[in-house]
Amino acid sequence: MAAEHAQGSTPAQRRRDRQRQLIIREAALLFEENGGEEGGGFEKTTAEAIAERSDISVSTFFRYFKTKADVIYLDLGNAIPDHMDRVAAKLAQGHGLAEAWVAGTLDALDRFAADEYNRARILRAVRSPNFHTPRAMWTIRWTDSLTELLRAHLPEGEDRDFRARTTAAVWLNTMWTAIEQWASVGLDRPLAPILRNALAQAATVAARARDAVPSDDRTTTDCDRPPADHRLTDERLRSDRSEGGWHLA
Repeated sequence: MAAEHAQGSTPAQRRRDRQRQLIIREAALLFEENGGEEGGGFEKTTAEAIAERSDISVSTFFRYFKTKADVIYLDLGNAIPDHMDRVAAKLAQGHGLAEAWVAGTLDALDRFAADEYNRARILRAVRSPNFHTPRAMWTIRWTDSLTELLRAHLPEGEDRDFRARTTAAVWLNTMWTAIEQWASVGLDRPLAPILRNALAQAATVAARARDAVPSDDRTTTDCDRPPADHRLTDERLRSDRSEGGWHLA
């Protein structure tokens, strides 16, 4: 979920961001006027109506959003590269893989949710069956992108591709679980401890499932001994409001 008005952006980019935000606001208002989630607002709110309400052409609307679901719910096609860029930036700063992913994820989500209309989009998306299909489709692509990023930073080995894809799948599905839990409390609590708890639960369940596999059928690899930076502790997560969000210490 890309943050708007990034620091250092050009005047043209800032104008584009303002136009994008205008479309988001007008789409949200129109969606509610058309009945909201329970009243068939998604079906009644067309791309043409959003464009007219935003005082732009339909072709201009589609330069900003590929579908009406992207503006009413979440634009995951735009979120993926933004998320990967943030994780890559954390890696460049010297964070380990797990630290970089957590810090980049929290940075992206905290900044995105700082806008009231984006907060509403998150809440709307996680509660709507209309978002299930785009979420599933884009999560596959998200997994592919994260797999490539992880693969480039994992040590050589015959299981490197397997480790990268498995880690990406677990992390992203755990992220969605944390977002759903975050939404269940109205996004009013810090995300970091929710994500930390979700990752801890995922690790516990994975360890129990691994131990349930008969030993004769198990192949011991580095996957059985995760690197130290993949273990997140309470001490390594802290709040730093001076930088606008939660991140790893």
